[in-house]
Amino acid sequence: MHDLNDRLVLLTGAAGGIGRALARAFATAGARLALVDRDEAGLAALADVLPGTTQVSLHPLDLADFSAFDGLLADVVAAHGRVDVLVNNAGLTVHGTFADHTEADLDRVLDVDLRAPVHLTRVALPHLRQADRAHIVLVSSMAGGLAFPFQSAYSAAKFGLRGFGAALRIELAAEGMGVTTVMPGTIATELLANATSHDDVTSTRLAAMMQRHGSNPNRVAAAVLRGMRRNRGTVRVGWDSHMVGLVSWIAPPLMPALLRLAFRREMLGQVQEARGPGS
Repeated sequence: MHDLNDRLVLLTGAAGGIGRALARAFATAGARLALVDRDEAGLAALADVLPGTTQVSLHPLDLADFSAFDGLLADVVAAHGRVDVLVNNAGLTVHGTFADHTEADLDRVLDVDLRAPVHLTRVALPHLRQADRAHIVLVSSMAGGLAFPFQSAYSAAKFGLRGFGAALRIELAAEGMGVTTVMPGTIATELLANATSHDDVTSTRLAAMMQRHGSNPNRVAAAVLRGMRRNRGTVRVGWDSHMVGLVSWIAPPLMPALLRLAFRREMLGQVQEARGPGS
């Protein structure tokens, strides 16, 4: 998709860090926007900072409510007449070992990060098929190519989203529809700061590191638009995502081995702290 001018982009997770950057980038490219997020105040604040010429509709919705998707698409089409681009960006995580995860934790992450994009794509597909050279974007993660400890549910969802995107790209290519899966590395967003945590000390430390060392969300937005225009199947963003991809290709066992070592040290440190000095 080379020209986004006057195209209708349905964007989920619009009030989050990457979502806000995507909304601004699409608006700058001349697109019309249907913005979805459960944070109604965040959507309104985003709409206020978009260019005044942008045609935008706001759709407060918890994406775990799959039954609302038909109504969402009906509202979007009523407001804009069509859907040209679907960007499945919404995501969340839970920090902690798998043994700490509750059933509610697992359901929430898998529902929002995997099942919602799959179901929303299914509902949106008939509308996308009516567009000229429509495009689907799935925001996965480098955790969708390399499993991270303390992020088992998130990694499971992002691996699944990556596989879904790969299959969808093959299926829809014959129809002239593009599918791009995005794999950001560490991005300076509130993903971990807003997450449910079963280890507040570690998650707080990692959230601060994300803000300090993570790539700017605007880099993700620019890479997404560039990937769409070139119809790229996979787009990596951030030095760490590129490094994970390269090392996993050259020496597949290396990154998991390093993560196992880091996990053992982290857990050993927690045990020593729990025992106290002199134990």
